[in-house]
Amino acid sequence: MVVNKYNIYIICKSEDIFQAKADVLKQNYSSKICHIQWIPAEYLTLTQCNQPMVKKLNTIYNTKKKSIIAKLGCIAAHRKALLAVFSNQTFNNLILEEDASVEFPLQSPPKQSCYMGGWIVPPKISQTGKVKLTIKPKRNKLNEIKYDTFQVITTHALFLKTHQEAVDLLHQTIQPETMKNYDIFLANKQIFKYYYYPSIFVQEKHTSEITHNVNKNYIYTYNYGLTSPKQTKKKSSRKSSKTKRKYSKKRNDSKKRK
Repeated sequence: MVVNKYNIYIICKSEDIFQAKADVLKQNYSSKICHIQWIPAEYLTLTQCNQPMVKKLNTIYNTKKKSIIAKLGCIAAHRKALLAVFSNQTFNNLILEEDASVEFPLQSPPKQSCYMGGWIVPPKISQTGKVKLTIKPKRNKLNEIKYDTFQVITTHALFLKTHQEAVDLLHQTIQPETMKNYDIFLANKQIFKYYYYPSIFVQEKHTSEITHNVNKNYIYTYNYGLTSPKQTKKKSSRKSSKTKRKYSKKRNDSKKRK
């Protein structure tokens, strides 16, 4: 019988970082977790003997080698995670990257494989920010990805229901001679049919190890970019202001009656 709890695989550069993240998850969601495992991040090294490796990534012509190696390392780390899922023969598998952070309460495992965080963009990524997407997902539920209308990118929180799905995906990442960035590969192949809303996991704000710039991925991945954290806070503050005004009015009316 399959236990309806998560088996979590966290891709991290160090065991200390993994342990800190695992402790937070256990502290808040121990009843929903069966197992948490560290998957060491993969840092590939380009040498004089493996120069052809840079041609394995199908990317634009002017992408720097350092960036290509980093993206290939990401694919390699996810392969390790998928292999770990298959080796452990686990169900309800949640693969998290180091920068994944819980934003909304973790619910029971979904009934289908899905994104549990990401960024919703148009089918043509180059149109991001130029084309307005009108999407109204149902809360606390799986929502179907309409690939002719939008797609989900980023790979910081992927849920695979079965170990068989994990090994099928692993084979698909090994077979091609070249691959696009992992998130683009998943979207192009339409590996995931659903996304869970709201985004349980977002990408933390952090400085890129490649460009040393602070990214905006937290904003992009908060509710898949459909709403912004600022909008949510403004709504709550407006509600708070209304409540304060109502309370103040009641007090004034009470004083008048006295």
